[in-house]
Amino acid sequence: MRRQKQASTGLFRQEDARKILSPDAPFQEREAYNAIRTNLLFSQRGEKCPVFAVTSPTANNGKTLNSVNLAVAYAQMGKKTLLIDADMRNPTVHKMFHLPGKNGLSEFLAGLQSEITPLETDREDLYILPAGAAPPNPAELLAGAQARRLIERVRNRFDCVFIDTPPVNIVTDATLLGTAVTGYILIVKAGSTVKAEVRTALNLLGQVDAVILGFILNNVTPQNSAYGAHYKYGYSHYANRTQREMRDEN
Repeated sequence: MRRQKQASTGLFRQEDARKILSPDAPFQEREAYNAIRTNLLFSQRGEKCPVFAVTSPTANNGKTLNSVNLAVAYAQMGKKTLLIDADMRNPTVHKMFHLPGKNGLSEFLAGLQSEITPLETDREDLYILPAGAAPPNPAELLAGAQARRLIERVRNRFDCVFIDTPPVNIVTDATLLGTAVTGYILIVKAGSTVKAEVRTALNLLGQVDAVILGFILNNVTPQNSAYGAHYKYGYSHYANRTQREMRDEN
């Protein structure tokens, strides 16, 4: 597995993980996402348009909401940002923006549409590509050459792309993007995700030589994390550790 010298862990309290990021959101919430955004900017390695895949070990870790809020944080910088819903088995991104979910990713990957038509959201510079109609073979679609062509196309049209993928321990879909993306962000839920699940996720992504850019620890409270005291000041916790060191801790 290729390594990033600096990995990040963002911390979010449970009560802050219920809505899409907005300019009037609590200071701590905005600063936490801004800190992760800054760290991601340093991870781009000179890419004109980085493509970040967001996944989690299992379901209900806050993966989709964090995908949305990271995309919002980038768009707030004036960067033309695209959020792709690649969780074709359980699509929810379009629902969060009250937009239609058809004529999206699955139709393009299946060859039913020759072009993609990202949808404008109510947030300036933020667009989404919905998952589309539920296909019988989402893993095959993501593994195909059309998925790589899609990534190349959107890189030419946007400043940054986030891809909300299914939980990596449940289905293979997330790993199929492999090295086609800049790297992966792993969403971990405090008080729910166990060490063995994180270890399995890292091993699965390692098998496809994926770059792990960092973790977001979701659902943090002063009761369930030693980092809770730091969070009230609006800071994310950053660790200058290799992925091997992080796996060893788990």
